Amino acid sequence: MKLKQDKKNKLLNTAKEFYTEVLKGSHLLHDCINDLIDGKLNKNKLEEVVQSEHNADIAKENYINSLYSDKRALPFLVEDRYRLIKYIDIISDNSEELARSLKVYPFDLYDDIKEDLKLLNDICEETIKNLIEMIRLMETDFKTAYQMSFDIETLKRRARESKFNILEVIYQKSEEKSLQVYLTSKICIKLFDMIVRAEEISDFLRSLIIKYPSK
Repeated sequence: MKLKQDKKNKLLNTAKEFYTEVLKGSHLLHDCINDLIDGKLNKNKLEEVVQSEHNADIAKENYINSLYSDKRALPFLVEDRYRLIKYIDIISDNSEELARSLKVYPFDLYDDIKEDLKLLNDICEETIKNLIEMIRLMETDFKTAYQMSFDIETLKRRARESKFNILEVIYQKSEEKSLQVYLTSKICIKLFDMIVRAEEISDFLRSLIIKYPSK
């Protein structure tokens, strides 16, 4: 029994390292976008987002290796855990992609979208933070995890409103600024897509709660 518990603890610690690195990348990206809004974007900080994604990849591989060597120690099917790993990895990849886009973004941000972009940025960070917490709760408390999935749905609805507020403003800019409009809209859309991805993962977690109803 102790050996099984030790294996489970090892797996959960390895998983925690992966999720922590994904959350770190999300937090760094959140800071970078706020810096962009304030007109003081630090490209060295963007490189930290990229490095965090690389660290998350290493942690992901460690988790996968541990998962397949000690798979009997955990209550969920290994296939479900692997699918979850791949889903979370996409969020980490998206953080890196957006950071790289910001590194080459050649414009100052439009003043009339800063408030809504900051709100969208805050919602993105909160959504991913809630998702990681939901994953943690899946090990011990299905009921609370299930309720958190609805909180994430609410955040996505708020984010959708902010996204369209931003797009409504920038799509009315002059044709002379078409490149700036396009690149700025991509920042907004990529942020919202990360929120959508997090909400889709929370739906998947909810399906696991239905699949494993005894926890």
